[in-house]
Amino acid sequence: MSFSIERYKEESKKLDIAGVAWEEVTANQLSKGDLFCLHYMMDIENHVPLYLSHLLVTRACMDPILTAFLACWNYEELWHGENIGKFLNLYGIEFDTQDRIANVRANLGFQNSVSLMSTMAGSWLLKDFSAVYLTIGAINELATLTGYGALIRKSGHPVLKDLLGRIIKDERRHFAFYFNSAKEWLTGNEKAQRMDRWMLNRVWVPVGQGVKKLEEVDALALHLFDDEQGEEELLNLDEKIGKLPGLAGIKLMSKALYGARERVRINPTWGRRIIENEEWAVAAPRKSPVGVLTTRRTIAADTSISVI
Repeated sequence: MSFSIERYKEESKKLDIAGVAWEEVTANQLSKGDLFCLHYMMDIENHVPLYLSHLLVTRACMDPILTAFLACWNYEELWHGENIGKFLNLYGIEFDTQDRIANVRANLGFQNSVSLMSTMAGSWLLKDFSAVYLTIGAINELATLTGYGALIRKSGHPVLKDLLGRIIKDERRHFAFYFNSAKEWLTGNEKAQRMDRWMLNRVWVPVGQGVKKLEEVDALALHLFDDEQGEEELLNLDEKIGKLPGLAGIKLMSKALYGARERVRINPTWGRRIIENEEWAVAAPRKSPVGVLTTRRTIAADTSISVI
């Protein structure tokens, strides 16, 4: 699983959507679960710039190879979210992409700021803290491309298969970078290996948790992976991550699935009620208006200024 940063910089570009049959998006139906997963995935792809901000306050930001990768990675991820949103719009689901992104971020409140500061402190206090973020990056990219593959299988939608297949190619390159960077940091560094494993077992959460509630995370996991093939895919994912130095035998994604199953056993409506009630729409935040956190000028504000 080699990775050349020079080749990556030369080849990095926005997602190639030439030939995608957008006019045929409505020719095949999607289930409510499929639509829920697409909204979830779109929101998390659009959340990448905030995740990037966490990486850039760690010691890793001093590494020019990492920052070169992150610059390209962030741009590529932008087009993943944009094109999933385009697919949903063409399918007949109306929303303004920029408003949705702003609302998702505003709903985080000050959680993001607190997380950012704790990450910065942890990184500069602990020399090998960046190894944890690189490992999490590898897990997240592998989980993302595995999820896209599962949605292709579940939905059977030919246009969605084409679109997500193109995105998966990007995600494979992203996974290769994070995995190789984490491997380089961890190889021969027993202290980093111990810290990495300890942190993953205690602070790691599935992709999107924090931006999404636990029940939403479980709803996605159960829709995509709650069958024999899906479970096998997550076990294989854990096995791949376990090849990193110090992480042999670690169980993360499969453990998350088993946890979701247990919560459903206790409450049979858990997760499913979100999908059935179509609760994937992101409402405007009640306590933190978008303008307060983004400082974006509203139409009303502009009008009052022009009157003055």
